[in-house]
Amino acid sequence: MREERENRAENSINALFLVIYMCILLFLLSKKLYLFASIYVVLISLWLIWVNRKTITSNINTLFVELKKLKQLKYYYITDDNKDIDLEKRRNTFNLFRDVAVGTLFILLVNIFAIRSLFEHFLGKSEIVNLIIIISISFVLLIGYGGIIAGLVYKYTTATYVLIPIISSIIYFFFLHPIINFLPDFVGFLTYLLNTMILYSTLTYAFPVHVLRKLNGKTVLISSFTTILAALLSPILLFYFSSYIKSEKYLLTIETIKNENDISDTLKNIILDNPDLVDVINHFLLKEFSSQLTSMISLGITAFTISYIIGGLLINRKIMKNKLKAKTIYRKLIKEEYPMEYQYLVECSYFGGEDYENLLLNNDITSKIIKDNEVKLDIPDLSIKTRLIAWLKRNLIAYSIFSSYKKVFSELRK
Repeated sequence: MREERENRAENSINALFLVIYMCILLFLLSKKLYLFASIYVVLISLWLIWVNRKTITSNINTLFVELKKLKQLKYYYITDDNKDIDLEKRRNTFNLFRDVAVGTLFILLVNIFAIRSLFEHFLGKSEIVNLIIIISISFVLLIGYGGIIAGLVYKYTTATYVLIPIISSIIYFFFLHPIINFLPDFVGFLTYLLNTMILYSTLTYAFPVHVLRKLNGKTVLISSFTTILAALLSPILLFYFSSYIKSEKYLLTIETIKNENDISDTLKNIILDNPDLVDVINHFLLKEFSSQLTSMISLGITAFTISYIIGGLLINRKIMKNKLKAKTIYRKLIKEEYPMEYQYLVECSYFGGEDYENLLLNNDITSKIIKDNEVKLDIPDLSIKTRLIAWLKRNLIAYSIFSSYKKVFSELRK
């Protein structure tokens, strides 16, 4: 209780200090004292870093220590069937990264603009300074939100795999297409696929192999579901847009032809004298629209299907390469070229997966080493039910009231 009160008091002081800091900054900006405001921001930030230097250093050291332990497979246990301990530690590490980075994100951004203002005041405007500022802001945002993104990716692995073609499409149409729109269409398609390949390569590089093995079993299902969904979606879209065109009066009518000024009088008279021509023209307009829409849908389906094939191939490639590593380690253990140590068994299991875990657990010597090193593991419960209850406890007042009543009734029964 005492520690909790001290934390609350510290948080209140920090909040009050932030309010005072912002009030002074806004006052300087309102008086158009931009030079003094920039100097004030930089000095206050340096002072904050100096005052909190021990906490900052401790958090950074903890972060790097945890990352090193994850790389050394310190939280990877062979008897942990779903590798929940390793996954939980990875999520917590990225949460720590998020807390360290995002807490200073606002201060860093404000300082970048303050330093830019100082440079422009003393050195004048410069394209080099602007370029440095843009790079600095991008770097700060990457650090600040990198932990959040990584945490979400680890939490929603399958969703990330599914969304990568959509993310690649957004990147292509908003950033790449304006640059290469003068090139042929097939170049744009290849650019999209290359961008998708880079994203999937990043995913396979960043994820541990035991996560990729779980994901690999779902890739075929995802590709099959995409094909089925596309087969159902294509006629639905065609029907919807055809109905929309008819209802919104995009087709030709006698009235629109009479009011049209962009066609010659001769052509207009021919159409007006032969009203059946309007139906013929509308028929071919609908056919052309349907053909173009079908072509666009087919291209989109093809792009997504190839994207998932690329993702599946890259994941399979990494899994097979790691299996070869596991095979090498296992054979060297059997040949006694490696000492029969727990760390080598963990590496063999990590790279090889369930097949090599079963080999190690069925061997009396390696099984004893594993059991001696993995006694009484505290495996977290990461089931959907447990996570849902934890979310309800954090967010719903009704759940806490229900829990209180349940506790009271249980005590009355006693």
